[in-house]
Amino acid sequence: MSVNPFETIKSEKRNEGRFTIVSDQVRVNGKICPYDYLEMKEGVCILPFHQGKVIILKEYRYPIRSWQRELPGGLIDPGEEPAEAARRELLEETGYHAKTLIPLGAFYPSFGSTNEKIYLFEAVCEEQTETDLDEAEVLGLEEISVPELERMIASGEFMHGAGLAAWAKHCCRKEEIVK
Repeated sequence: MSVNPFETIKSEKRNEGRFTIVSDQVRVNGKICPYDYLEMKEGVCILPFHQGKVIILKEYRYPIRSWQRELPGGLIDPGEEPAEAARRELLEETGYHAKTLIPLGAFYPSFGSTNEKIYLFEAVCEEQTETDLDEAEVLGLEEISVPELERMIASGEFMHGAGLAAWAKHCCRKEEIVK
């Protein structure tokens, strides 16, 4: 099944803030159907470790009107490589420098409704400096043990999709870098 079963008949794009809404007309299975989705910039998510603990954020997320625990991450700037973006976002959001950065691959968080692609990284962090938050970010930092993160994942207290993907990729690695 490597042949594209969709034929794009018409495509319109509309910018709404940081999102682009794509409204297509496609021919699929012999019928013309509407297909709408969000076009988004690529991003990064970082699973950072510092002295054997996991650095997580507690951030207020306006769309769901609640505080959420999550991993650092953000958008890749034009011309920036994913690893560069991961180092920059880690520093901006946590103040930590990545001594070691391990690529964990990428994933599509919701490929039925968006083309968003997120690159995942694991980081071993060294010294901490000051954060450089975006003006709309309201967050705090926590360093928690691996068993505490696992408890939070199991209980549903940690629901960050990219964070869950990064943790799954970390757990599937053959060699253990962080002890």
